[in-house]
Amino acid sequence: MQSEKGYSLSTKIIFYVLFVALVVLVSMFLVFEHIGKKTLYEVEREKADLIAKMFAPQIGINLYLGFNDKVDKAIKQIMTERDILAVYLKKNGEIIRKLKRHTTGLNGQAETFQVQAPIYEPGGEKQIAVLQLHYSSLHYREMVQKMTRLLLLFFSVATLLFIALAYQIRKRLMPLKKVAVALADYDVKGKELVLDCDSDDKEIKLIINAVEEMQENVNAYAELQENMKQILSKKVEEKTAQLWQQLYTDQLTDLPNRRALMDDLSKQSEALVAIVNIDDFTEINDLYGHRAGDIILKNFADTLRELDANNAYRISGDEFVLIKYGKFYPEEAKEFLKSVRSRIERTHFYYEENRVDIRVTIGATIEEDPMIEQADMALKEARKQRKPIMIFSSEWNLETRYRDNIYWIRQIKSALSHDRIVPYAQPLYDIEAKRIKGYEVLVRLIKEDGEVVSPFKFLPLAQKSHQYHFMTMRMIEESCAFFKDKKDLTFSINLSVEDILNSETVEYIKERIIHHGVAHRVIFELLESENIEIFPEVERFVSEMKDLGCQIAIDDFGTGYSNFSYLIKLKADYIKIDGSLIRNIHNDKNAQVIVEAIVDFAKKLGIRTVAEFVSNEMIYDRVCELGIDVAQGYYIQEPAPLEEVGSGPKSDMV
Repeated sequence: MQSEKGYSLSTKIIFYVLFVALVVLVSMFLVFEHIGKKTLYEVEREKADLIAKMFAPQIGINLYLGFNDKVDKAIKQIMTERDILAVYLKKNGEIIRKLKRHTTGLNGQAETFQVQAPIYEPGGEKQIAVLQLHYSSLHYREMVQKMTRLLLLFFSVATLLFIALAYQIRKRLMPLKKVAVALADYDVKGKELVLDCDSDDKEIKLIINAVEEMQENVNAYAELQENMKQILSKKVEEKTAQLWQQLYTDQLTDLPNRRALMDDLSKQSEALVAIVNIDDFTEINDLYGHRAGDIILKNFADTLRELDANNAYRISGDEFVLIKYGKFYPEEAKEFLKSVRSRIERTHFYYEENRVDIRVTIGATIEEDPMIEQADMALKEARKQRKPIMIFSSEWNLETRYRDNIYWIRQIKSALSHDRIVPYAQPLYDIEAKRIKGYEVLVRLIKEDGEVVSPFKFLPLAQKSHQYHFMTMRMIEESCAFFKDKKDLTFSINLSVEDILNSETVEYIKERIIHHGVAHRVIFELLESENIEIFPEVERFVSEMKDLGCQIAIDDFGTGYSNFSYLIKLKADYIKIDGSLIRNIHNDKNAQVIVEAIVDFAKKLGIRTVAEFVSNEMIYDRVCELGIDVAQGYYIQEPAPLEEVGSGPKSDMV
């Protein structure tokens, strides 16, 4: 006790101050470390959050538009940030993109920030994905370590200075206390931090400068992110407007396009929808050029805008659509469409000084919940019937017809791929020689269930679906291969103008008949009803085949133009009289007269005649009386597979 009473007041003061100083310094160290770490943590986390929010709109646009390469580029750009360890792009809870930094990874980090930002459709509120960032705490820990070392340095210096200059302890501690109080109240998102401390202490000034510099950096970074956000927002708006323009507007006429039409139709239950097609528009392009055609289309679009309709659209090259909302009855709709057609055809369109008059065909629908397909069906029907205006009717059963077409096209493709397009043969009976002189090869389609289908059901569709070329080549090959060893028989193959105009088919025909050595026994039957005389390619084909030794027959003679002059021009060897004249020849005087004239003319030219559709004995007898050379029909023998060739005609006929 005595020793304690013997302590000097200065010593007591020093010890008291030391005790207080130690308490204050330790308290300040703990408080500063807590507030500093929290501040740095919030800054780092906000930085990571800003990065995620900055890139989310950009990734959303590219993801929505399907620009996957730009999405990958944006993710790689995020990874250029040193503290980003991994980027995950999630959709419906599943990761669709991920990119990790090739370092020690997340397991090598004491702490890792995980932030995520939702990604929405451009201009909408529908969330389509989530952007998740794994942000390294390395920078945060480095800053904490730096601040801790700085604080420890200050603590050491303050302690040493206290020992040497005890009387300055209180003076030096007061500014530091003010700094601590200011930092304790500091909030990054609040008002600016003001450190009003009158002190010339170097360590305190370093702390103040570091805090102020940190605050400036945070403010600058926040301002940069805000500017980037504004720039991105502006670019998104511009891109959205541009995409809308491209997706929903026709670039040439500035009318809404087909996509816009479909959107509008989906919102209407009652409306008149009309497709306006410019007749023979290709002739305008051919006559004046495509630039003129574009100008005409623009002017035509302007004319449609002036019509009494709610909206006009351009859906293809020369097809436009008008929509007039409301419920319409057929007569009312027809009167409106007549006025539309009249207005268009009374309008004179000009290119330079040339006046171009336009005619249109219109197909429309007034059905409940109207569809563009119905108007299109009406347009096709109008063209087929050569009428200027047609309104769709459910009584047409066009949809059933289209379904049937689709069914048969599938059957054709399946039959071709599985060798079920096969040749049948029907005898050509030489009446004078009383024997079969040859066969006509006929195409048949065998369905999967074994049903044999006549070409009348599938051949026209085969021509329209571009399968006809393959059918012809198959018939040529199989016919030539089968008859090459049957030296005493001829065989005839039907060819259309389409076959002859196809140079690839013609070359194939020449190559196969030469390869099989059957040129002198093959007869090519050409349809008289196809206006074969107007095509110079037909005359050239006939000449080439004749040079090879082939013969030519004119099929279905008497149903078309029956121009006798081209028989000489094409050097026909046979005339096949059409079945419509033969099937009633035993009781139809007019048919007899026509056939007699054909036979008489043919004999004078040295052309042999063939009677088709000889279905009974009476017809056969009449054909014989008229002097026809060859008979063909069910009375002789029905068409049969090639392997049955040689069974001969009915025994009671010979």
